Amino acid sequence: MPRRWVGLSVLVAGIFLVASACSPTIATAPPTPSTSGVPAKVQTGGEFRFGQAGEVLLLDPWNVSDQSSLLVTRQIYEGLVDYEGQTLKIGPRLAEMWERSVDGRQWTFTLRRGVKFHDGTDLTAEAVVFNFERARSSANEYRPTKPVGDDFSSYKTQWGGLDADSMIAKVEAKDPITVVFTTRVPFGPFLPTMAMPNFALVSPRSIRDDRDRWMLPASKAAAGTGPFAFRPGAWEKDRQIALEKNPGYWQKDTDRGTLPHLDRVVIRVIRDAPTRLAELKSGSVDAVRDFSPQDISTVKSDPNLQVMPRPSLNVAYLGVNVSMKPLDDLKVRQAIAMAINRKAIVDAVYAGEAKVASQFIVPGMLGYDDSVTDFYKYDTDGAKKLLAAYPNGIATDLWYVAASRPYYPDPRRVAEALAADLAKVGITVSLKSVDLATYRADARGNKYPLWLFGWTGDNSDPDQLMAMFAPSVVAGSDAPATGSAWSNPTAWDLLRKARSSTDDSRRAELYKQVSKIVQKEVPSVPMFHANPLTAATRKVKGFVPHPTGGETFTLVSITK
Repeated sequence: MPRRWVGLSVLVAGIFLVASACSPTIATAPPTPSTSGVPAKVQTGGEFRFGQAGEVLLLDPWNVSDQSSLLVTRQIYEGLVDYEGQTLKIGPRLAEMWERSVDGRQWTFTLRRGVKFHDGTDLTAEAVVFNFERARSSANEYRPTKPVGDDFSSYKTQWGGLDADSMIAKVEAKDPITVVFTTRVPFGPFLPTMAMPNFALVSPRSIRDDRDRWMLPASKAAAGTGPFAFRPGAWEKDRQIALEKNPGYWQKDTDRGTLPHLDRVVIRVIRDAPTRLAELKSGSVDAVRDFSPQDISTVKSDPNLQVMPRPSLNVAYLGVNVSMKPLDDLKVRQAIAMAINRKAIVDAVYAGEAKVASQFIVPGMLGYDDSVTDFYKYDTDGAKKLLAAYPNGIATDLWYVAASRPYYPDPRRVAEALAADLAKVGITVSLKSVDLATYRADARGNKYPLWLFGWTGDNSDPDQLMAMFAPSVVAGSDAPATGSAWSNPTAWDLLRKARSSTDDSRRAELYKQVSKIVQKEVPSVPMFHANPLTAATRKVKGFVPHPTGGETFTLVSITK
């Protein structure tokens, strides 16, 4: 599951291109690497050191959802399709072409010939089947003997569940380079979902040889097809992970020969934002992300540093548990939404590097409603009137995770600002914090009354955003949404219809209807679309931050 909300035109163009890629028959040409920002003569070799706040949890892309882990797995593994350059346009990756059946239920992919995993085994249709069967079948013999990481939660959420609940009914290898996916019903977000880094392909040999440990720090082989390879002993827990150039990487730079340009990538864990920035300034790392907006001027004033623009694709929100009193009272939830001066928080905490969110769907995304300019207008007097039934005020807890998130670069300051705003209307909140792993589990388990959380897009489709907001819905259940305990059969039905339609205009209207229901019932409050921040030394060339928050370093080079 980051960062700066970029040009609306980029997002709109990306959505348009994704939509046009979903025609019944699709054939795509091999990709030409984007060389935006790369000088005519590239310095090859060298080491690229990248600083991030979070630790790598696992080397299994199917069992992680955090951006820190996915940034690493994106260097090692690749999927059938991917985004092109800095856009949201879906293009080929390990599949060089594909087509969709007229009824929208069958997708046939043709794989690239001659691609090998880092362990020397061939990329085949059977390898694709192996990866998806491992995820979608709870009885598959190559699943870990005990749950690890997210326990295939991304697959469960994005593809609707496991076994008979999975949107994917069947995966077949027709021949060594042809794989066919059959879905139970037409599935509108099929390609954007397939482009998510969670569904990248791992060498079957890696998993078969050591199904319980291949993804852990002591791994002997975590092999993909990506530009950089993991070698045993390269992962120092809580400190760094080093990846080596894949000398047999299949992708070529049409102008300059082999890729990647670098010999080595080192991704370091530097939890403290000021320390990350200090190490960047000293030259101990070459690039960092998720530093404080307050430090933008510091970066821009340093002639040796540069701010790297990242198109934004996220929403920060305030979770509200509608099963807890008095939050089960709609007027209380409406009062909370009206009491928050989100524009003031943007100016004070984000240094202007965010936009106030009027809805959960992101500007430029399919289903965004331009007619809605405010979720609720800031109105303290109106909020007090709604709380007239509580003359003695309301006391509750507001939880936040201490670690910086792309959408909450300084979560404590946001929590403090929220507490101050709510106090003005008679709602007293006690601020509480816990580590990220516990926070995720407790929030999903409906243990918090109010909590700060967010979503960063791994694809450009609103289905994934709504899956975050109401995961039980896309899994085919009428159970309440995880975390908020909100249940609305009408919204659930609209979400299912949007998911099963391949008509983008119809899907957009369905999502707009859901947004209006959310606005009316306030199961959570959309807060901000933050501008995630990345900075690098001026020696770094070819670094192209992506809206989803994860990018490969294939084209990165370091000048002397």
